[in-house]
Amino acid sequence: MEIDLNWANISLLASMPYSVNQMSSKAVLGFAFERQTGVHAIGCGARLDFDAWPGELAITKPHVEIFSESITGGEYLTLHIAASEEFDGFQNACIQSRVVVPGYRKTFALSLKLRRLMLSQKADNMEIEENAALLFNCSLEIVKHPSKGAELAWNERKRHVRVLEYIEANLSGPVCLDDLAKVAGMSKLRFLRSFIRTIGITPHSFITERRLQRARLLLNRTDAPIASIAYECGFAHQSHLGALLNSQVGLTPVRYRKAFP
Repeated sequence: MEIDLNWANISLLASMPYSVNQMSSKAVLGFAFERQTGVHAIGCGARLDFDAWPGELAITKPHVEIFSESITGGEYLTLHIAASEEFDGFQNACIQSRVVVPGYRKTFALSLKLRRLMLSQKADNMEIEENAALLFNCSLEIVKHPSKGAELAWNERKRHVRVLEYIEANLSGPVCLDDLAKVAGMSKLRFLRSFIRTIGITPHSFITERRLQRARLLLNRTDAPIASIAYECGFAHQSHLGALLNSQVGLTPVRYRKAFP
């Protein structure tokens, strides 16, 4: 799904295998909704394994060659942004071709809202443009002035690898905060702070997001009854899935399936 604005091109990339090799004349902002692994090379460097986490934000300068390949992919939001006074300030302050930061609450919230506007098919371009501009400006500020928590988030990722794997293995059933904290080897309060710092949303919000992502995938790629999909994705009942999908995407399961076959 793509939307063209006069200063940016916005794309919402589905969770599917991909391989790209390109050099953009514009700056590229990317936001990961799902974890994805693969191989990439930035700026003609060596091809290296990558592991992009939910909430991770990346900004790449213009005219940088990008190769990226994944056999699974993951839902990903990109903004190809034309030159601007704000971005010129970032380029002058940053010597790297590409900057990556972990999850921040504000960028996650803005990205979720922008995704909802793009999928709902109700928003006008002005509303989408306003939210894209807010996400861009917020991202630049974070990259130029990273918080002290960003370094902690990178260091604590190894604890949360087990947490993400546990959540994936238990999406169809109940997941409690106590269990997640034990998997991470932390007290509940420390785990909660650490998870938000690493991903950008609470564990409950993340689990709900992953369940909705799985439900959307099944609605798109299978003919399974909606009640069965709700059960498989860990929702208490079909109406629970319907209410959450409508609040997060702006469409009921039936309308979503028709809109994105």
